Amino acid sequence: MPRLLIMLAALLAAAPAFATEVVLRPRVEARGSVVLLGDVADIKSEDEALRSQLAATPLIPTPAAGTQQYLRLAEIRDLVASRGLDVSDVRFGGTVVVSVMPEPVAGAETTTRRAPSRPAIHTEQEVQLATERLAVAVKQYIQAQSGHDLWNVKVEGDAKLVDLTEKLGDSIRLSGGEAPWSGRQRLTILGPANEPLTLVYAKLDRLEMAVYAVQPIKGGDLIRRSEVELRPCLGALPSQSALTLEAVIGQEAVQGIRPDSIVQTNQIRTPVIVRRNERVSVRARAAGVSVRTYAMAQQDGGMGDLVMVQSIASKERYAARVIGVRELEIFTAGASAAELAANPAPAQ
Repeated sequence: MPRLLIMLAALLAAAPAFATEVVLRPRVEARGSVVLLGDVADIKSEDEALRSQLAATPLIPTPAAGTQQYLRLAEIRDLVASRGLDVSDVRFGGTVVVSVMPEPVAGAETTTRRAPSRPAIHTEQEVQLATERLAVAVKQYIQAQSGHDLWNVKVEGDAKLVDLTEKLGDSIRLSGGEAPWSGRQRLTILGPANEPLTLVYAKLDRLEMAVYAVQPIKGGDLIRRSEVELRPCLGALPSQSALTLEAVIGQEAVQGIRPDSIVQTNQIRTPVIVRRNERVSVRARAAGVSVRTYAMAQQDGGMGDLVMVQSIASKERYAARVIGVRELEIFTAGASAAELAANPAPAQ
């Protein structure tokens, strides 16, 4: 018995646990020029040093006055990891999307200028934050030019952008680039009088939203809300990708779906409510008269599907539309050739 207790204690000690939790808030007003993780989340950790380090982690430049920016949970986790922090034991939760806007300024607008003299060499963090600030401006410019909201933007930055972005503040304006806007683009940063100041190069990737499985889904199971989520996808989507949660939730998986894969429309179907070789009720309507009879289903079918049935009395085979559980309605005027071709009769 003591040996069993020792083994149990060792297993519990080895079990993974999230000692640190980052709970995102749905809407925040950021202070200062940089949005920190502590601005957008409540951080819970027994490690005081780690909690302070996480809270002080910079994410993005503060959005311009009168605008807001949306940060997704996965994007925030990646930004924290990109700062060199190990997030494998950190649980990110709370809201899925955080709305970030600058804190409103009370009273008259004032502008604080830095001293004109700055060190010639900027820190790596200053360059990175200036690059991210410019990336936000590039993203807004491309959104306006393309009419598409989701873009992955990577700016090729250097130290000279620090002084330039600080000088322009929230008034970074751009020109240039060309449709279809993806790939490496050459843009021009404009000054207050629309004069060209410098060139900037950015790599742009168009993102599309698609439905991903977040856990294994077995064939024959009905898909639940907790099993799927919308995620941005880089590059061209497969032609049969499911694009909305409404198109997937409540549908039946016709095959197993792996986690972190895009749900395809050919992997799902409306739930089967009429099964082959099952006794079903068939209703026929014509000229205000309704007649009910019984038949044997020759095919599986979901709501609205056209299936073949065989009359119990006469053995006649005909097509009927599924309207409920073991309930079908006959086509009194006959089914179209296209409908019958889409639902072939089973082999005898």
